[in-house]
Amino acid sequence: WASVCRARWCHAEQKPMLEEYLSNNRAAMTGPILLPDYFLPQNEEQAIQQLQSQSHIINLS
Repeated sequence: WASVCRARWCHAEQKPMLEEYLSNNRAAMTGPILLPDYFLPQNEEQAIQQLQSQSHIINLS
């Protein structure tokens, strides 16, 4: 997803606002790191509930 956003910005010759850039990179960088830790030790439903209740962890990282 991050590559698609960067390609869109480059093609349109625009610079993203800081918040848009950080939001895009937050998901791109922390998702692959944090998600396996949630899904390995527990079942899928528990992991989804935990991610939803602790979404601030992704925002802070």
